[in-house]
Amino acid sequence: MSIRYFSVLLPFAALGLMTQPALAQQIHAGSAAGSYTNDFCPQVEEALRMEYFEHQCATSDGSGDNVAKVLATPTDVGLGQFDVVAAASDDNPGKLAVVDPGIGLECLYAVTSNTNVDSLRGLSPRMPVALPPERSGSSETFRYLQSLDESLEQMRSITHHDSALTAVEAVVRGDAALAFFVQFPNTNNPVFQTINDAGLKFVPVINRPILRREVAGQQVYQPQEVVVTPAGMLGRLTGREPDKILTTCMPVVLFSGDPGLFPEGSTERQDQQSLVEQLAATEAPSGGDWTDIFRNAVTVSRERVESLLDR
Repeated sequence: MSIRYFSVLLPFAALGLMTQPALAQQIHAGSAAGSYTNDFCPQVEEALRMEYFEHQCATSDGSGDNVAKVLATPTDVGLGQFDVVAAASDDNPGKLAVVDPGIGLECLYAVTSNTNVDSLRGLSPRMPVALPPERSGSSETFRYLQSLDESLEQMRSITHHDSALTAVEAVVRGDAALAFFVQFPNTNNPVFQTINDAGLKFVPVINRPILRREVAGQQVYQPQEVVVTPAGMLGRLTGREPDKILTTCMPVVLFSGDPGLFPEGSTERQDQQSLVEQLAATEAPSGGDWTDIFRNAVTVSRERVESLLDR
């Protein structure tokens, strides 16, 4: 089964506009080595230049940081996880316009060195947990998961690292027992290579409260069956299927300041409206590993999801 996307533009009423100094307009992406910066942001640049917008890609600490930057400079653009951006839209009504052009999914992962851990429920509050940067989308998502589960909320040995890779490496070294991160299902990514080389265990991140979350009538999280190990040449020759887990995924969205922040009838409002509309023309990355990456997450039947949740 192929991945199915929904397209949505979420406008919000105006609350007013803070004046900003004249700066080069930016597309806030992610880390210098990440997919947001290297694969997705150039696609956004290309789409905007079709309408003569000159936004340039810029690195950041991730989705949470991108939201803060766009709130401060509404003519900028950000990439982000739908859950983080949706929550920011709820918290800042009238400030953001959010577009889902269907360019890809990111999924929730947890990995551990403890073979007895099968879920994120009932974990010890003393378990050392490694997360990416505090303002990253991964950390924002983990804080949301903590709000749904008392045992996660009580965890008191959480450390933040420079990236998902360094968080996973903390588990490999024994400095943490569990790492949580949000990532594209790219099994050739160094994060997945490190996990598989070290023999860490993937823990599904899925439950009923997660799947019930909605914003503006749209389901935020989607259950997906996700490939977590590359097939490799031997696997292709022998027909061996790569390992898969059932977990939760969500769209990658684009966002900017809501056009209603600008004076009615002004050139600035017209330009911002055009900018937001043009974000929908962004295309997914192609070539390289991306064909396989988009095949690495597939929708699953409701019966299969229910059977897992009822365990």
